[in-house]
Amino acid sequence: MALEEKREKRPPVTPMMIEEEAALRNGSRGLPPGPWAEAAGPRPRTTERHIAVHKRLVLGFAVSILALLAVTMVAVLLSVRFEECGAAADGPPRAANNGSLPGPAAGQPRGRAEPREEARGGEEAAEQQQQEEEEEEEEWQRRRQLPPWARPRLPRHLRPLHYNLMLSAFMENFTFCGEVNVQLEVRNASRYIVLHAHRMHIEAVRVAEDKLAGAVRVARSFLYPQTQVLVVVLNRSLEVQRSYNLKIIYNALIENELLGFFRSSYVLHGERRFLGVTQFSPTHARKAFPCFDEPIYKATFKISIKHQATYISLSNMPVETSVFEEDGWVTDHFSQTPLMSTYYLAWAVCNFTYRETITKSGVVVSISDVVPDMFCYFENLCFLQGIITSST
Repeated sequence: MALEEKREKRPPVTPMMIEEEAALRNGSRGLPPGPWAEAAGPRPRTTERHIAVHKRLVLGFAVSILALLAVTMVAVLLSVRFEECGAAADGPPRAANNGSLPGPAAGQPRGRAEPREEARGGEEAAEQQQQEEEEEEEEWQRRRQLPPWARPRLPRHLRPLHYNLMLSAFMENFTFCGEVNVQLEVRNASRYIVLHAHRMHIEAVRVAEDKLAGAVRVARSFLYPQTQVLVVVLNRSLEVQRSYNLKIIYNALIENELLGFFRSSYVLHGERRFLGVTQFSPTHARKAFPCFDEPIYKATFKISIKHQATYISLSNMPVETSVFEEDGWVTDHFSQTPLMSTYYLAWAVCNFTYRETITKSGVVVSISDVVPDMFCYFENLCFLQGIITSST
């Protein structure tokens, strides 16, 4: 009876009460259903799976950063290496331990010292030479003057009278070596000989008085790339109104460009053939031999070219004599040129035939039978006696 009375006293269950009870079960803290109830509800906790995903994302980001840094470092190293190779290509040719080009163009063999000793001696000599150059420049700075090798024009204390140039061309590895003897006239006393030389390796420099007299001791010599000159420093000054002979032995590359002594090629019957020709105008004779490469310095030239018997050589003047050697090499000696500037000088080493004719004025004109379009390379070769004489 009592239980029945208690049941009767309970309030009736209404729909509102059912919704409130469902809301409490869903964790909305008794709020009625709606946007406020969803906002106030408890958010789900971060699970271990979510933490693992976050760790993977952070690890992937770190790995990508490290890979980017590594790629950047490799790119920087490659760019530095590329710049070094470009500078080596623009500088003088380097090869063997003695500092000369490989093969026959290397000149006379040097001593049989160990490579490490040679390298150490070369480094010490280079450091000593650099120190002497710096001391020399400091002396000129104290005088508040530019040294003669740093000026844009050559000093006027010397004048070339005659060049005797002997070349050996090696077309198999595109190198050449040369020996130039320059007869100099001294206008003003000086212990410096400054002349143009660019992108070549100097092996030896000697100075003699009147060719047959005793030698003048050379203190040192160095290339100054900023003005493309070779500087020869003597132990004593050259005397005025005296004649001296400057002898320079050098080697260089037959460059793959249309300046100086360069190489070109053509295809005949499916075979590629190479030739070496010159283009000295306006200031590129200095790439083929040390010279006073300014138009004001006019001199006579006598050239000899040594080449393989499968090639022929041409120059401004006709061939006087040809000496055939047993090892398959030929040396062509050309006649002496009239008085002219360095940029008029020209020569070629090629292996194709050509036709010649003589004009009414006695000028010999040659043109190739194989590649007529390459006549532009030999425009200087057509400037023979008549044209050169009129330009002087």
